[in-house]
Amino acid sequence: MTGQITESKINEVRERSDIVELISQYVSLKRAGGNHVGLCPFHSEKSPSFSVNAARQFFHCFGCGVGGDVYSFLMKIEGLTFPDAVRRLAERAGIDLEERSLSPEEERRQEQRERLYALNGTAAAYFHRLLMEHPAGAPARDYMRQRGYGRKAAEEYQIGYSLPAWEDLQQHLTAQGCSAEDARTLGLVRPGKQDRGDYDLFRGRLIFPVYDLTGRVVAFAGRVLDEGKPKYINSPESPIYHKGRVLFGLYQARQAMRRSGEVILVEGYFDQLALYRAGFPQVVATCGTALTADHARLLKRYVQRVLLLFDQDSAGTQATFKAMRVLQAEGVPAAVITLPQGEDPDSFLRSYGGEAFSGLLAEARPVMDVYMEDALSDCTSIEEKVRAAEQIIEQIDELNSELEQDLYLKELARRSGIELDLLKRKRKQRNGKKSASVPLPDEYPLMRESGPAGNTVAPDRPAPTAMSRAEETLLGLLSCHAAARERFIASGGPELLIHPVAVTLAQLLIEDRGLENSDPQSLGEGLDPEMRDCWKKVCAVDRGAFGDDVDVLFDDCLLALERHRKKQQREEILTRIRRFEQLGEMEKAKDLLEEFKKLK
Repeated sequence: MTGQITESKINEVRERSDIVELISQYVSLKRAGGNHVGLCPFHSEKSPSFSVNAARQFFHCFGCGVGGDVYSFLMKIEGLTFPDAVRRLAERAGIDLEERSLSPEEERRQEQRERLYALNGTAAAYFHRLLMEHPAGAPARDYMRQRGYGRKAAEEYQIGYSLPAWEDLQQHLTAQGCSAEDARTLGLVRPGKQDRGDYDLFRGRLIFPVYDLTGRVVAFAGRVLDEGKPKYINSPESPIYHKGRVLFGLYQARQAMRRSGEVILVEGYFDQLALYRAGFPQVVATCGTALTADHARLLKRYVQRVLLLFDQDSAGTQATFKAMRVLQAEGVPAAVITLPQGEDPDSFLRSYGGEAFSGLLAEARPVMDVYMEDALSDCTSIEEKVRAAEQIIEQIDELNSELEQDLYLKELARRSGIELDLLKRKRKQRNGKKSASVPLPDEYPLMRESGPAGNTVAPDRPAPTAMSRAEETLLGLLSCHAAARERFIASGGPELLIHPVAVTLAQLLIEDRGLENSDPQSLGEGLDPEMRDCWKKVCAVDRGAFGDDVDVLFDDCLLALERHRKKQQREEILTRIRRFEQLGEMEKAKDLLEEFKKLK
């Protein structure tokens, strides 16, 4: 069932869920007085700062500041939406949720999806059994051993093998009572021509199941055991699989990604397995496609930085820069790991080991640095250098921060030998925007760091002058949806907001229990003029535009606020770098640049 869950059911599920029991499935907890403590699953630490209070049914990490109830923990640890977290905990507690009935068409689609998931599970189990037990799977077992993989890796990923026969899987699925139409929908079998029967898509290949975030098999990839072509065959898209939204290994890697705050993005399935086996579990692979905006948004839920590790050839370089553009558009910082020429992650690890790879990881360079170096590397004439500079300026314009753009323009001037003022004028001519080197406002308060002659440096960020559109929309959601208020509290409450007036209004909204039976406009009575004006803007938001998918809109608002917060942090550091440069304190500027790179 899907639909709106009543507030009474949300409260009932929360009250009947033991937060200590839930978190103990993910974290090793020890009793310490009235609390339970352990290592935080959301950031890397050596001393436990993660505390769970059984009496209050609340958790808090004193290291990274994250906290909340059972819903917020499950949403963060599993990457679930609020309704999915409620459903998961309701199932654990044996509570039936009262949700609206599905329409006949919705029910048909839901039933089809459940059949497709079950069919993929049946196929995955069959492929796996062929690899692990069947005599005909010996060539695949030998191939795995030659590449350094045994039963452990095969079992953890449920790797399988497809027999080199035209109808083996099709006959097995039929014997299991699976629908031939569903098998065709998933692309596991294809209809034969000229009245011939269906035939298998995967034949004589090593099979990699692709999982969604809940651990269900949504697709497969098949690799040849020799040098045959094509090397890989992938499942086509289906009602349960969209390759632009799924990443191989994310189900296995998501917890390690949260702890490290970064992810290594590779192209190949064996590349992902090799890094995972070598002690770098924060690794995922694209499923036979280029990185998409949906991929970037998915990764952004787990990490603060993406490390790109593609093939060290021309095609890999182009894939790296294409991924750079996608990640920049979503505000996700990226860096590049460079391997020796001719090596891939699998071969490098076999030759040099994990310690050597850790060194490469530490030396990862911001992707814009690599892009700039590549664009300028082959320039043998003035004309080529000018064209390269124009391409770099175009990419610099895609950065979210003007201060970051300013920094890279200076770096371009240094590397290209072109005067900085000329580059700025060229940028103005290209897009009509102001130069990135805008003088800092005189009214900015100065931070307390001393430069020469006692001058203070690095203006701090002023308080925002107006609420953002995301804050206005989020407050509008809180004013008319009880479920949004519950999720807002579970996700962190007013601390999620940036503008001080928005924080105050949010607090009023979540404290006003009679809101459903009153006019939202009435909440503005008694407020001071500034707050009343802001509240009028919130009330003017079109509630009808929210639609039924409140959770998606809620997620979008939180993402926009988090992006803005990260942007502010970057701009604050870059502002300080500029001021130190103005004062001639180049060593301090250099130290801050390293801090900026770590933040990226």
